[in-house]
Amino acid sequence: MKNILLSSSIVLLATFSLSAQVTVDWNVLEVGLSIALDQQNNVFTVNYDGNLGGDITLTKRSSTGALLWTAAYDQTSTTRTDRATWVATDLQGNAIVTGTITSGFSNPVNANSLVEKFSPTGQLLWRVVYENDFDGSSTRKCVVDRAGFIYVLGIGTGPNGQVTKVKKFSPAGVPVWDWFDVGIGGPINIKFTPDSALVIAHRGVTGSVNGYTKLTRNGATIWNYTANSITVGDLAGDALGNTYLVHTAYPSSSSSIIRKVSPSGTLIWQNSYPITAYRVEVGSDNAPVISGFPSGGSGGAAFLKADASGTQLWVNNNVDGPENYLLHAQMMMDASNNAYLCAGTLFAMGICKVNSDGSTGWFITTPSSYSNGFVLGSDQAVYVTGGGTARLAQQVPGVLVAPSVFLEGPFVSATELMNDGLRAAGLLPLADPYPALGYVHVGPPSPSISAGVLSTTGPNAIVDHVLLELRAANNNAQLVASRTALVQRDGDVVDMDGTSPVTFTVPAASYFVAVSHRNHLSCMTAAAVPLGGNSTPVDFTSTSTLTYGTDARKAVGSVQVIWAGDVTFNDQVKYAGANNDRDPILARIGGSVPTNTANGYYTEDVNMDGVVKYAGVDNDRDPILLTIGGVVPTAVRNAQLP
Repeated sequence: MKNILLSSSIVLLATFSLSAQVTVDWNVLEVGLSIALDQQNNVFTVNYDGNLGGDITLTKRSSTGALLWTAAYDQTSTTRTDRATWVATDLQGNAIVTGTITSGFSNPVNANSLVEKFSPTGQLLWRVVYENDFDGSSTRKCVVDRAGFIYVLGIGTGPNGQVTKVKKFSPAGVPVWDWFDVGIGGPINIKFTPDSALVIAHRGVTGSVNGYTKLTRNGATIWNYTANSITVGDLAGDALGNTYLVHTAYPSSSSSIIRKVSPSGTLIWQNSYPITAYRVEVGSDNAPVISGFPSGGSGGAAFLKADASGTQLWVNNNVDGPENYLLHAQMMMDASNNAYLCAGTLFAMGICKVNSDGSTGWFITTPSSYSNGFVLGSDQAVYVTGGGTARLAQQVPGVLVAPSVFLEGPFVSATELMNDGLRAAGLLPLADPYPALGYVHVGPPSPSISAGVLSTTGPNAIVDHVLLELRAANNNAQLVASRTALVQRDGDVVDMDGTSPVTFTVPAASYFVAVSHRNHLSCMTAAAVPLGGNSTPVDFTSTSTLTYGTDARKAVGSVQVIWAGDVTFNDQVKYAGANNDRDPILARIGGSVPTNTANGYYTEDVNMDGVVKYAGVDNDRDPILLTIGGVVPTAVRNAQLP
């Protein structure tokens, strides 16, 4: 019988209430070998036709399960097959698909590797087939960075024969570099680390040797490790540049070893722990969580957490309850340090969750046999694929945040209020203006303004839409959720009803909070802020609220305002040179007569009075010069964001 062991500080939750915490929203009979989401939680899965001449099929569904499109490249060969291995997405919503081209049917051999990129509408943007024909190369998976560069993990022929290979491609599909392992063997996993590096797990083709490597994004090896292990291993990095490696304690598989190594690869500590672990992830608290089978390798789902010093905090050997998960596929952690495992029971897809304190969160199975992978949506749903594809909805109450911010453009120092000229002139749009400026939200679209909100006058009158972001506590460059809210004349940022704190449907946790505006520079807290079900104030108008970077705000009297003048909405204010913020003002009023004006809701209206002016009193050009310093017109002021 499986059992649960927890440290004395952990209180077990009764399992009878677990089923209420997760429900199956939809489940379609669509086989998926891999799954990915875009910023709006649209779902991408890949599969392939295994017959000779078969192609890879990419499918896109909405978060509600509605089929949006399917796409495929007809490779025309009657003797080869395109076999999908992975799908990932970039910030623009493009889908990157990796695969291996094989030749033959009963005993196919690897002919080439391939990577393809599809647009958000399903158009094939490019396809790259590599390397030499029948060189034995293959792919396993890929990861995509925020700039759109693609890192494909697979097998290739290097100086030491066929070994683990990483090939980097530009967003346009141009090869950037190749990296080859020193000769350990085949690829297992590739991940980004919070310190902007890559870590790779690989496995010897013969023998019981695991390899572990950390690379720069330029393809340079930082360090290598090897370990004897009956089972495959895994690794993950923390925000301090350290890396945790996991494998079983050779020659047995009844216990596991966690090694912690420094950014340079020096061993800090290693300890043995009582589960058979295959995977490791690191939470925002820089502590490792491992998962696998209970001690001895019996079926089930076991998790164990240690702190950064190696002390075991808890172990839970029965996170899957009576389901007895066998085919473990993938592990992941959310922003609240809860951990998830996707697996199978031979008859159903399975997912289970262990809470950050070691108690069982929930477990569930859905029809469609085995699981191949899953992803966590910004809507807090879990999307899983394998013998089918499903969406699991979690009960997440969300967090409330009540920021305050002053926009320099409309701010009046004498009253310490902002002008609401846009509202008074009837120019404020009801719908979110930021997608039209090229901003891609993480999470669902922001709602429109509720009826009657714009009729409020006085200090609580609405000035404009502002943009709020929550960023991960262990990586302030990682956007967790974003949405549009409203700012009042007195600086209070409220939800679209005009009065309530702003709601984010994310787990209670600590997040960096950032505020942006369509023609002001963005600003972010210097530290992660604990957010939960009670409204949390974040006062960007106060000097007591520390902000990220240098001079992220401007002092006006006793309060802080965010810098005006980012007409181009690119987190930079320039008065002269290419892509400056001054010329668009002249263009908006006609481009020839500088005394012309233009009325409307425009980003060129820096002081936000509803009138774009290039010259004269209350013009929109002078604030740009003041923001960059007022003396040197070629100076530049950048938003203080990572």
